[in-house]
Amino acid sequence: MCQCPLAVGGAEMMRQIALPLAFLLAVTGAIGLYLGVQSAPVSESEIIERHAADYVTETGGARTDCYAVPSGVEGVRMIVICEAEGSEAWFRAVDARGAPVDAALVFGEDGT
Repeated sequence: MCQCPLAVGGAEMMRQIALPLAFLLAVTGAIGLYLGVQSAPVSESEIIERHAADYVTETGGARTDCYAVPSGVEGVRMIVICEAEGSEAWFRAVDARGAPVDAALVFGEDGT
């Protein structure tokens, strides 16, 4: 008679190893997917759309009044500018993730 591990309680032992291993792999995969999605770069179009929506909410202007220009300032990816004809320009400087940055950084003003 065969005394191999699968014949003597081996199936139960394999199940005790396989289930936790499968769970661990599933959790690791889910964490990797989450971190990958979080680190995906935001497109310039998404940034412009987000801040154009802010402009519309704050001023009642049109989304088509908005455009963006690249920034030469370190830490500032672009400047979203919204200009309606006959009104003062609205702008927002944003970082690489699309979050607003302090306007003083753009204009080189000292915070002291």
